[in-house]
Amino acid sequence: MPGKVRRAIKAKYHDIEPKAWVGKRGLEESVISEIDTQLKKDGILKVEIRKGVFISTDMDRGSIAEKVAELTDSELIDVRGKRFILFRPREGWEKYLKKLKLKEVSKERREEKPVKKVKLDIAQFRKKFKKGRE
Repeated sequence: MPGKVRRAIKAKYHDIEPKAWVGKRGLEESVISEIDTQLKKDGILKVEIRKGVFISTDMDRGSIAEKVAELTDSELIDVRGKRFILFRPREGWEKYLKKLKLKEVSKERREEKPVKKVKLDIAQFRKKFKKGRE
């Protein structure tokens, strides 16, 4: 995912409350299925890591967040302290990435092109101007 899109998502959703927690049981099927359900419903989710996970799994925060993102087929947006944000478009990755490419192409088309300089003969211009006024 482009960095610009990632920053926009991070800025928009940094203040949402966590709706899922990874507890002392670690990354069980039930936790992953709940995260997956929430992602299908909303498309974006903040997950909180509880202290017991570090004891039971011997993993750090970043690796836990990456593992959850990998298991749920989502994009890890941000890891801050004990919370991280996951993003998965509701319509599917193929459709989402296609939309991003189309936006980039249309942006390139909209860019201004240099104006061609036209050589103007002042004598002919004055003759035409006089004819129009008479």
